[in-house]
Amino acid sequence: MRRRLLFGLGLFAFAWLLTGTVSGWAQSLPTAMEIPRNATALEGVPHVRIETTREGAVRRELDAAEAVGSRLSITIKDGRFFWAGRDGRPLTVTTTQDYTYLSSTEPGTYVRFTELGNRLLYVEHLDMPFGSVTFWGELRIVLEH
Repeated sequence: MRRRLLFGLGLFAFAWLLTGTVSGWAQSLPTAMEIPRNATALEGVPHVRIETTREGAVRRELDAAEAVGSRLSITIKDGRFFWAGRDGRPLTVTTTQDYTYLSSTEPGTYVRFTELGNRLLYVEHLDMPFGSVTFWGELRIVLEH
């Protein structure tokens, strides 16, 4: 019963994200969500870039041009996910209680997203030879018409 209720709440929140018609929705705990069958893409706009090296970490808020240049693009074809911005790498979907992960076969590269309140938030993480780059942003799901 609890699982059915949580699934129903997730669908309600997802519909709210798409339509934006419900007001006053309170902030909630992170919630993983299933990607709808008629989804054709996931598109994300990053707001923050964090570069980490042995010497430390640098957090930088992105301006509009940088955000567009660093946007996340994942295509969905025949139920399979491809990281369009990363040479079309195939991605594996894993869901936990709080997050949905889209992982590359290349270690240390993944996208993680969650529903928080009225938004889908994502993290795009890329390991580099001697550090990493992580983008934080907002995600939208593109649905087939």
